[in-house]
Amino acid sequence: MKNAIISGKIAHSYLLSGPRGVGKTTIARIFAKALNCADLKNGEPCNKCNSCEEITNGIHPDVFELDAASNRGIDDVRAVQDAAKFFPIKGKFKFFIVDEVHMLTQQAFNALLKILEEPPGYLIFILATTNPEKIPATIVSRCQRFPLQRIKINEISAKVKEIAKEENIKIDNESVFLISKLGDGALRDALGVFDMAVSFCGNNIIYSELKSFLNIPDKDIYFDISGFIRNSDVKNILIYFNDLEEKGFDLQTFFNGITEHFRDLLIVSSTSNPNLLDESDSFREKYNTESKNFTADQLQRILKVLFEAENRFRYSSNQKILFEALLAELCTLNRDVKDLSELISEVTSLKKKSLIQNNIKPAEIVNQNLTPESEAAVTKKEKGITEKNDLTESEIPESKNGKSETINVKKESGEKENSDNTNVKETLIIQKLKELFDVVEYKTD
Repeated sequence: MKNAIISGKIAHSYLLSGPRGVGKTTIARIFAKALNCADLKNGEPCNKCNSCEEITNGIHPDVFELDAASNRGIDDVRAVQDAAKFFPIKGKFKFFIVDEVHMLTQQAFNALLKILEEPPGYLIFILATTNPEKIPATIVSRCQRFPLQRIKINEISAKVKEIAKEENIKIDNESVFLISKLGDGALRDALGVFDMAVSFCGNNIIYSELKSFLNIPDKDIYFDISGFIRNSDVKNILIYFNDLEEKGFDLQTFFNGITEHFRDLLIVSSTSNPNLLDESDSFREKYNTESKNFTADQLQRILKVLFEAENRFRYSSNQKILFEALLAELCTLNRDVKDLSELISEVTSLKKKSLIQNNIKPAEIVNQNLTPESEAAVTKKEKGITEKNDLTESEIPESKNGKSETINVKKESGEKENSDNTNVKETLIIQKLKELFDVVEYKTD
């Protein structure tokens, strides 16, 4: 936008989109200042001329701000159309800054579309919104769109320090980082927390007092919670949580903190790069150490349980009880999980054992699987007796001396022996599965 001012290529409508508190309306006002400034230098307004001061104070006759959340009807847009017919009084351009433009009704959008299609040369619209997807495509296509991103923590920290220096306020680095992180990418939210901190702490802000005032759980609490979960210690985690709950912590904030804590552990465990975390150096080292106590699969299971419980927790009538049940579930989650590869190995070893008991040589078992030859051997061993006893008297082969061979084993005994071998194998496997999964076989009368 600055280059557009320098080159003189000014559009008639702009769309600024992005999350709350990132400066959409502020950019619109600076843009209006720059185009109407009497002493413009390198695309920057002077902030000293009458035009700049009037825009700063909100009294410039050629700059109109419309809150579409409160004035969202077609009559409000028609009033804008009527005002747009007149030339600027003081400046070169007439500005209409529309906040939360996505709140306009469909009829209001249709009325706005007409003036955007054929605007006079002195008219500039700047539309600001947090939900650009709700704006009709016909409006968006007639605007130059500038998407704004969340502000980084280090940028917010630099701004907080700058303001503190101008206001002669002493503040330690831990407090600056906490305020910046609570802003969640929005400078306006961070400055709101900073203003509260000044009201409580005065001109000397200390981290311990600020944390006590905001009533925010310390990061060390989350490391204690993850330690109890790692050790499957249901008893102590419930006692620990009860002590924390008596301090009056907001449970929703506490829930979000635990979710973020395990997310940070997953990031460090998966990437081995703690610098990806928005934390101080001391806590990055703690996360690097703690992440080695969990596997990525364990952390993913924990996060999955937390995400599934998020909506239930938010709308629960008794969040404390739900939180206690959730913590108990997290403690037993990884303890009760068996690795599938271990289960397959256990069952395969039982199969291998049963083959050996049936006189199948271990050499015939390759890579814990049977070769086609060994499968034939198993079939021969298991079914040989039955096949022999299934022969009728006329089908009994003769020996070389012309006499028939005598088969002493009866058909019934062969079937019984084959059935016994199968039952033994099935019993061993079922018994092992019962031990692994701690289940009881269901039997009907």
